[in-house]
Amino acid sequence: MSNQKEVPADLPLYLFYTSMKGDQHMLAKQLMQEIQDLKLRGYTQTEIHDYYVEHGIKPPSRPTISKYFKMDVVPDNPGENLAKDKAFDVEPFKTTIISTLEANSGKDFCISSVYDLLEEKFVDPGDYEKLPGNEQTLRNYVHYLMESGQVNEEDEHRRIYDHVFDTPPGEQMLIDFGVENIDNKLSIHFICLLLRYSRLLCVYAQDHKYNALEACQAIYRSFCKLGGRPSVLVIDQDAVFVASETYGEVIKTRVFEDFCTEQELKLWVCNKADPESKGPIENAVGFVKKNFFSARTITCIDDVWRSLPGWLERKNKRIHRATLHIPINVFQDIEKSALKPLLPSVYESSPNSFSDFECKGMPYVLYKSCRYSVPRDYAYSRLKYKVTIGKIHIYDENLKFICTHLLSERKGSYNQLPEHRKGESGDWIDIMERLRGKWNCYDFQHFINGVKKENPRHISKQLGAIERFLDSEDPDRKLVADVLKICCKNFRYQFSQFKVVYEYTKVGKSLTETSGFKASQESDPVEYKDLKEYGKAFNDRVNNTGKEAAI
Repeated sequence: MSNQKEVPADLPLYLFYTSMKGDQHMLAKQLMQEIQDLKLRGYTQTEIHDYYVEHGIKPPSRPTISKYFKMDVVPDNPGENLAKDKAFDVEPFKTTIISTLEANSGKDFCISSVYDLLEEKFVDPGDYEKLPGNEQTLRNYVHYLMESGQVNEEDEHRRIYDHVFDTPPGEQMLIDFGVENIDNKLSIHFICLLLRYSRLLCVYAQDHKYNALEACQAIYRSFCKLGGRPSVLVIDQDAVFVASETYGEVIKTRVFEDFCTEQELKLWVCNKADPESKGPIENAVGFVKKNFFSARTITCIDDVWRSLPGWLERKNKRIHRATLHIPINVFQDIEKSALKPLLPSVYESSPNSFSDFECKGMPYVLYKSCRYSVPRDYAYSRLKYKVTIGKIHIYDENLKFICTHLLSERKGSYNQLPEHRKGESGDWIDIMERLRGKWNCYDFQHFINGVKKENPRHISKQLGAIERFLDSEDPDRKLVADVLKICCKNFRYQFSQFKVVYEYTKVGKSLTETSGFKASQESDPVEYKDLKEYGKAFNDRVNNTGKEAAI
């Protein structure tokens, strides 16, 4: 006779219960009932454990078997004693928590912030000594409110995405900026330039924020490295590139607009504060931060300049995770030939791209038989110039910008900007101020303006002669005031006229009186004839002319 106890046919198996997907309390109650049934059949705790093993079922733990074996009655709700009271499920906390959650529905917020709000509202005024639970208790209660549907949540606005297909080779280049803070004193600013088709990446860095000029120089530097230029630049609404944007109307910064015009580039401006619209370049900026900066010890910008080119070369040879191709191979095989040819640029920072010219006494730069003016201060100096599409840009020997001319199609022409014309000599101003200090009066400025208008080329000579004449005469101020008044009234604004007026006024005569003033040189005597003699001569000539015509 076997010692093995008979297994009741109606005994439910634990395997059946554990496969159920119902409530956990229900599973625990079924297990308790099963162990109690085995106990009534005469099974010991060890035999109950062996019973599950013999049937190929994972047995409950021995403490669980012992706990359920010693029970007298199976409880109706096994988990009732294990449930904790919800400390915040009382007023006024419940209402405040629900209203706070509903007000912030659809937003990202921290439970610690809600906890701090409760402390501010109930503990700080002294209504309660402390909150009924800690932050974790509040967090569990918030989850309970959400799951039980007691919080009216707004419908979450979820963005719908679509696959962005690759553009044709050589069409788009994406541009974005990044910054890596090394310490409190050093920040590395970098610009990423990514060809969309091949995913070839160019990165340039410096120790200060990029301005419009430096950004354009970096972009053109990448063009030179790639051996061509794309058709479209995809940019963010960064202040370096875009001054303002209103309903899609983009106003570019002056420097960037000049660069786009010079290089014949089109723009694709992304929406403001929308990094998801330019994911590839955002990923590239993050990749530079994580892959290049994270593992390197950087003390100055020189460390970046030494390591960055080699890092770029290695990374452009890796398999790109998005395209599953090697960027440098795709660029060399397909995209490079699709780029537009390089154009000369004023934003080329290499000194080798400038031409030298030694300016002589005539302040003009000679280019292809045409001359282009520079300010007169640059005569007898060495200059540099660069020719771009339709323009010539002139710099001093330190590459400081001087001026820009449109290229002339007329050979041998002289091209002068209005601001480069010879201006009036400034020494007449000193003479005028000296005269003002000695002979200032009501009509003084009127007389000076008249002298300037009548003698635009010789104003210094005229005022200098007047000054020397008055110094030699040493008259009183009243006499000079009368002379200037008469000159202004009769429009006498030249030195010789001023001298005559002075002599007349000095002796008390007016300009209409001529007695006492004879010509300094007598003229030759003039012979007077009667008109009859002229008539006779005329008739004789007419008669002689008629006879000659008859012959």
